[in-house]
Amino acid sequence: MIPSLPIACATCLADKGSLVGQAQGFAILTMLVLLAFMFTCAAGIVFTLARRQKRHEMTLADGASSSI
Repeated sequence: MIPSLPIACATCLADKGSLVGQAQGFAILTMLVLLAFMFTCAAGIVFTLARRQKRHEMTLADGASSSI
């Protein structure tokens, strides 16, 4: 005997005109916007850290060359 598995209807898109279909579309759009915002924040942090490191290396190089 093989147990029957339920069919996942929640993964299917509903009618485009129905309220459920509009809500699903809006939920997907909201999640994509949130994901894009998170990736933008992460890229901004990496960019800021790289810029600070470069600026710090330049100040160290200027300090070493002026002390010679």
